[in-house]
Amino acid sequence: MLEWLDATWHQLNQVRNQGRLPHALLIIGAEGVGKQVFASQLAHSLLCETPLVDGQACGRCAACAWLQAGTHPDLLQLSPEEAGKAIKVDQVRSLCTELGMTSHAGGHKVAIIHPADAMNTNAANSLLKTLEEPTHNTLLILLTALPGKLPATIRSRCQQLRLILPQQSVAQRWLESSGVPADVATRCLQMAGGAPLKALELAGSDLGELREQRLEELWQVFSGRLDPVLLAGQWLGKQESQTLHWWLRWLRDLISWQMGRRQPADVEAVQKLQKISESVDSRQICNLADQVIRALNGLGSGLNRQLILEDLLINWAGMGAMGKNGSRAGNG
Repeated sequence: MLEWLDATWHQLNQVRNQGRLPHALLIIGAEGVGKQVFASQLAHSLLCETPLVDGQACGRCAACAWLQAGTHPDLLQLSPEEAGKAIKVDQVRSLCTELGMTSHAGGHKVAIIHPADAMNTNAANSLLKTLEEPTHNTLLILLTALPGKLPATIRSRCQQLRLILPQQSVAQRWLESSGVPADVATRCLQMAGGAPLKALELAGSDLGELREQRLEELWQVFSGRLDPVLLAGQWLGKQESQTLHWWLRWLRDLISWQMGRRQPADVEAVQKLQKISESVDSRQICNLADQVIRALNGLGSGLNRQLILEDLLINWAGMGAMGKNGSRAGNG
């Protein structure tokens, strides 16, 4: 188990030992905190034939061999058929049918839905009956970084478990022990908002370079040097969700900075953020942050993704054009 999740794991294991494990668990946490790792280890633990004292799977029994091979018939996983798309009603119906069948091994059946917030309205409604009338020894694990996107009817029928980001020193140490150089680990943690697994992904990919490009593009649109509609077309199909998550973090950094809190940790972003902070007030930035959240919620809903991006970028360009006092913001 990831060390910053140890305490949460032990608490849940105690609940399990007392026979109070819920039939549905909603695991909430930032992208990169380890929700999938936690859910996977919980599933393995429940399906293992001889779990250890601390609740972890033994890794040696026949069930563990199936799990490691990805072939255990009592572990079901549900995600969008295409990255960034919605989980459809037919997928959920199929899952519920399988959950209603007898366990192959005579024990638990476990289903992991990730990200649960990708379920469209019909899919979420289709899951309700299974949540309301669970079969014996069945556990549904829903993972999300955006719990507000899930219907209240889903949230209310699950026991919620929130995974908290670790302290920076813990995350830094873990990244370095994973082979990431200290300076790279520090930089990637800043870019990932303190999420260790996201930072590890950044360290091993070109996402860091893309992030810097996106910040520069937003600055160019804000200062009137880049057409927002043209940029929306360039963003389409190229990490739109990740881009919006970055944008949202920059907006929140701006709000925090304007309210007199600490300067953003991302030193390379500070110069551009400062210029923007001087041009618009926190009310405008809060409004746009709300729009970005709605856009993130809309990406997997079947709405026109290009129109969503165009809307946001046009509004962003308008903020840059008007500035704080309703006059054209400077291009410097």
